[in-house]
Amino acid sequence: MPRVFFACTLSLIAATPVSALDANAPESCATGPIEKTYGGSSWLVASCSDGKSLVFVAKEGSPAAPFEFDLYYTGNGYDLTGKGTGNRKATDIAYAELSKLTGSAIRALVTETQRVKGKFKSK
Repeated sequence: MPRVFFACTLSLIAATPVSALDANAPESCATGPIEKTYGGSSWLVASCSDGKSLVFVAKEGSPAAPFEFDLYYTGNGYDLTGKGTGNRKATDIAYAELSKLTGSAIRALVTETQRVKGKFKSK
């Protein structure tokens, strides 16, 4: 069930025109996912087509769900944004952790998502 939730979320992200999000945003974020814990909540993490950006989707049933963080590479660093209606305390704690990710930690997450077999493909 969590994979279905994640797949639906990713298909919505992939279906949104890039220009509607941000001029620097990658085309899609569908590589992975891997499961990680941030702020005490479980997150499904996928990397994006630019090979530098990540999307964090709160796993269904976690206190932070439904919520998504987008960590986009801007060319000069990273921009972390979030949206959703998950528990505010849970998402604030996760935001605080995610905002401290270093460049090497982000690259390691991208690499880990790229190793997942059976990549997500939107319909």
